[in-house]
Amino acid sequence: MAKTPKILHLCIGPEGTPDLTRQACNEVEFVEGKGIKGDKKFGKSTSRHVNLITQHSYDWFMASFKRELKAPGGFGEQVVVSNEVDVNWLPLGTKLQVGQAVLELAKPRQPCMHFASSVEAPSEELFVGHVGIMCRVIKGGTARVGDAVKVL
Repeated sequence: MAKTPKILHLCIGPEGTPDLTRQACNEVEFVEGKGIKGDKKFGKSTSRHVNLITQHSYDWFMASFKRELKAPGGFGEQVVVSNEVDVNWLPLGTKLQVGQAVLELAKPRQPCMHFASSVEAPSEELFVGHVGIMCRVIKGGTARVGDAVKVL
């Protein structure tokens, strides 16, 4: 029997903090059409509400660069899920139940040189496919570290 994917980490970037700075949270509130309450990106985009990645990205970083990237938020993400599901390989438009909320995979996140330099890497191109998926919040609700993640 396959293990159920779980939320490993949640974090927000409070207003006024540098772009890639995140604070770990045990619980967040997703708001339909806006993102995560308390995050500096809240309500600022129609398709970039939440950046979701899997633990695979952190494992890849360690294998590739021989050093850890601090989790959560090391990739600028808000949600990290366990490796039982790899969101990078799910079709765009897939819906995930994350705690009580439902997220829709909207588009792959594009790495930028700002991110690459912040992790002391020579090029943003190295991170294509490893920095997560941008999601829309299509049903609000709370999510906690340890909650199940279900592909709907």
